[in-house]
Amino acid sequence: MKNVWNIFRADWHRITASVVAVVVLLGLCLVPCLYAWFNILSNWDPYGTASTSRISVAVASEDAGCEVLGLEVNIGALVLQGLESNDQMGWVFVDSRAEALDGVESGDYYAAVVIDKQFSRNMYRMLTDWTGKPAITYYENAKKNAVATKITDTAVETLKRSISENYLEVVISGIMEQSNLLAADLTETDPETAVKGLLYQTQDVLSGCSHMMDAFRAASGSGGISAADAEALSAAIAHINQNLPDGEEVADTAAAIQHALYTALEKVERALDRLEQKQDDIHLPEIQKQLEEAAAEMGKLSARLNALADRLESTAISGTHLVTAQVQQLRELADRCTALQKKLNELAAASDISGLQSECGALVAAIRSMTAQIPVTEHELRDQLDTVVTDVSDAMEGVKALSNDVKALRGAMANTTQALSTTMELLRPAAERMVTSLSDTIDKLEGATTSEYTDMLLAILGGDPAAYSQYFPEMVQTTVNKVYPIENYGSAMAPFYTTLAIWVGGVILSSLVKIHARTGGLIDPKPAELYFGRYLFFFLISQIQAAVIVTGDLYLLKIQCLNPGLLYLTASLTAFTFSLLIYSLAIAFGDVGKAVVVVIMVMQIAGSSGTFPIELLPEIYQKIYRFFPFPYAIDAMRECICGLYGDYYITQLAFLLLFAVAALLIGLLVRRPLMGLNHFMEEKLEETELL
Repeated sequence: MKNVWNIFRADWHRITASVVAVVVLLGLCLVPCLYAWFNILSNWDPYGTASTSRISVAVASEDAGCEVLGLEVNIGALVLQGLESNDQMGWVFVDSRAEALDGVESGDYYAAVVIDKQFSRNMYRMLTDWTGKPAITYYENAKKNAVATKITDTAVETLKRSISENYLEVVISGIMEQSNLLAADLTETDPETAVKGLLYQTQDVLSGCSHMMDAFRAASGSGGISAADAEALSAAIAHINQNLPDGEEVADTAAAIQHALYTALEKVERALDRLEQKQDDIHLPEIQKQLEEAAAEMGKLSARLNALADRLESTAISGTHLVTAQVQQLRELADRCTALQKKLNELAAASDISGLQSECGALVAAIRSMTAQIPVTEHELRDQLDTVVTDVSDAMEGVKALSNDVKALRGAMANTTQALSTTMELLRPAAERMVTSLSDTIDKLEGATTSEYTDMLLAILGGDPAAYSQYFPEMVQTTVNKVYPIENYGSAMAPFYTTLAIWVGGVILSSLVKIHARTGGLIDPKPAELYFGRYLFFFLISQIQAAVIVTGDLYLLKIQCLNPGLLYLTASLTAFTFSLLIYSLAIAFGDVGKAVVVVIMVMQIAGSSGTFPIELLPEIYQKIYRFFPFPYAIDAMRECICGLYGDYYITQLAFLLLFAVAALLIGLLVRRPLMGLNHFMEEKLEETELL
């Protein structure tokens, strides 16, 4: 033991006797801490707004906008407006796609986001029909910086979130505004008419479905309309929609046209029936209004039919016999609708209605007959029925008197794999029952007071559009409860860089300080005494290095640390273990051992779970990382910084100290048979006067 202290005192005397040696010694103590501090500081908050806002991302919108629920909407403009106040990234607003792309290619921008010209239109047409996915093009310059591209990926996520919120906000707000306008009408004008208007509209829609199913069955049974006719018309309309010029509306399907005609005819017939049953002039203004509304509906349908005929004539496949025949049929149907529109307007203004009534009835019958001849495919009919049933069910679901009928409607359309004939067998009686229930409900409401109507409809439709539009984009309220919260990324990375700096200090120490003790002046020194005698100097310097590193972490960088005293203890035990292991490898294997120390350091930088979770690393690292000391030192420091859990801290220190035991075995036992070989290799290397 005396030789051990003599070696240590001699080493300390020699090192302090030289000014140059003292300067080098100070460098040994300070260089590792600089390694830790600079790395922690550079990682202090790389993903925070203050840092990412300096990464330039170009944004350009080519969105032309569209009209939704009577509102002019341009999602591209809304997104740009939102990003103006968003400092998450360094958004740079440019005028065109070409300017954005040129900036990415030249390296002026790390990335660029371009909103497509049809973005708003494609997004909101999903409410009615499919015209393609709304597109955002994202350009990134992977050559400029590997990590920056991962950070700029958050730009796309920000845009997606902003777009989703704006989308829901506009739709929900628009719907609720329409609902509240109706509710306002109830309170300010005639609630009885408004309520019954809703119920009558539902009746018309369902009756239209029933007529469609009857027409499809009749056509299939009689053979008057072939599947080829229906498929030809469907293919022609699909061809039109696939080659739509920018800004044009999508063409209606044959099923949609047929259903709209049947629904409008129900409205016309109800107005004619009321006119025929009129017993006095009290209700005449109301009946005249219904006739005018029915006339306007027929006018719109005439325009839709002519527009579809025009488009069919202009298609590349318009020359086929089937399509030509359908164009002629659509124009004849449009002419009849126009004629009915004219007669209804005349009827609304006439005093002598007997002749006009019969003419309108004849036109209705003719139009109904021609509507039944519109060829509809099974697929289109199923889609139309499903759409109507869904809309009606959603609208009437809250009406208690109709709840059973709503369930029956939904049940009829629930199985999408069953044959259409089976679906119609279930849906036809369900629709009839609902129409009957609606008639009964209307009859019961005939004697209701104004306040009763108002209370009923306001309970269903009332609401604040602004509140709903803010609520629906974030329907789920997320509460974040941080377990072991940490203030910043630099504090989170401190365990890794502190551990790494302690190891680097040991590597530098083994490179600059000779590992073999001098035997001069010692009395019969044993290998173990020489081993411990020189190691005491390594131990002292490593402890100073660790103390300086931790002190700077805590008081210079001011990292978060809940248990600073334990952090000092952990760093001390880590420095002891690392210095002992490095010293043992170097003294046992010489220069080969020093090379192994560097290899261990490199492997632990990549695979110690200090930066990325071990689960993200290649399988080889997941299998071997627990056989290295870094993970235990890092986890113990994390406990000090973030908070202790049970005996996990003690467990990690125990595992860490096992490496100290392994180091003693290497330095005291494994070293002995290799001493001669190491001495021989050192002599040969010295003979080269180079190594």
